[in-house]
Amino acid sequence: MLESSDIELEDERLRQLDILAGEHGMTPPELLAQYASGSFGFHEAVHTTSIVLDLVDDQLLHHPAIAGNSDWFRLAARASEALFNLYQAMGAAQLATHAHDEGTRPEDLNASNDG
Repeated sequence: MLESSDIELEDERLRQLDILAGEHGMTPPELLAQYASGSFGFHEAVHTTSIVLDLVDDQLLHHPAIAGNSDWFRLAARASEALFNLYQAMGAAQLATHAHDEGTRPEDLNASNDG
């Protein structure tokens, strides 16, 4: 069974960040700023997490072949739990971003409908 160490995962994350930044013609800090909490790119990642979570729940956890094998069901359930935790963590980051906006005038947030 494949299980990566935290060090291996961090190395892979940093490698992936460098690749993605290069593909976008940016530095890693520029890329992270573009996809920060509150951005369209961030919302896209939250939405994708929700879709994949629904797929795991609907198509794997409720599949007879998976439900019929305790080891497979446990693995699928852990995948579902991990995706749920990712979704919740990203949602908390989004709420933290909006908490800083409370009391700010819409025009200061560039959120006004005025031209």
